[in-house]
Amino acid sequence: MKTAIFNYTDQKNSMNVYSVTRLITLCLLSLILLISCETNDDVDIITELPDDTAQIFGGLEYDNSISEARENAIQNFTIDASTGGVIIGEDGTQVYFPPNALTHIGGEAVSGDVAIEFIEIYSRADMLTQNLPTNGKNDNGDIVSIISGGEFFVNATQGGNQLVVQTPFELTAPTDAFDPEMTVFVPENCNGLDCDVVWEEDEDAGIQGGEIQNADGTWTSAYVAPLTNFGWTNLDKWWSYAGPKTMVYADVPDGFNETNSAVYVSYDGEPNALALFDTYDTNLDMFTEHYGQMPIGLEVHFIFVSVQDGDYVYAIQGATIGTDHIETFTTTQTTTEAGLTALINALP
Repeated sequence: MKTAIFNYTDQKNSMNVYSVTRLITLCLLSLILLISCETNDDVDIITELPDDTAQIFGGLEYDNSISEARENAIQNFTIDASTGGVIIGEDGTQVYFPPNALTHIGGEAVSGDVAIEFIEIYSRADMLTQNLPTNGKNDNGDIVSIISGGEFFVNATQGGNQLVVQTPFELTAPTDAFDPEMTVFVPENCNGLDCDVVWEEDEDAGIQGGEIQNADGTWTSAYVAPLTNFGWTNLDKWWSYAGPKTMVYADVPDGFNETNSAVYVSYDGEPNALALFDTYDTNLDMFTEHYGQMPIGLEVHFIFVSVQDGDYVYAIQGATIGTDHIETFTTTQTTTEAGLTALINALP
């Protein structure tokens, strides 16, 4: 059964008052931006809505698409806990488990076969469909962009029972060139596979340089990261961009908001970064990054995305960031997940 969705065409007449209100709001926003840059404290963020609201606007279908994308990305392996072993992902990532590295939650040693679940993410398209953007929280609490060398999920169970790490296991991720600024980031809040990720630097972890052998016998540079916990891990570095920065807003088509859609930004020339506008301002009816961290003059592509009737509803617009930038989406198209993946991965 498909979730009930909001149909813009059928509801157009009922949205007339809403559209006039939005026009007035946009005019007020322009006036506010001219006289003040201190907008952070005025952002009104919806943190929870009734379930029926999400159903009317198609929010549950969009949320389910994220969960399904993550589930479909899982690669399954089996190792022997006593002897350990190496798993190799479809994109070349290797994870090595030493002998007797795992225990049960109560501390008892594990023997016999162990089920390993593994996800590897290297592309912007996978970051988008699985809602795992490269948003990092810095020391002062601001959300800023980070550059990823790969996002990974690793978990181990036996007979459906969760296992824990006794001895660190080793993740090796291929890279075109080793970057010494890369380090380990972990989610701020996460419960297994299901989480809304904001990445934080793990100051107790580190990355070493190494090599990884390809299937054809050649060798590739790699990041080597000893890990002590299961769950999500991101190999990243802080993104550095000189010059002034600004607030940026995204105005999406009527009927869409944070309950049923999202807005991302890809940076031209940075294929390993994808920023999520993590706030919806309910006073302005617009998405925003709300920290004023977007560099002025940066060439980007804004990406609006939702899911309705099993298809992705999207819009992609190139832009150069200006002072107090407002990006307006007026039209959308539909495509499949494969179609959206091709479009995102083709961006500069």
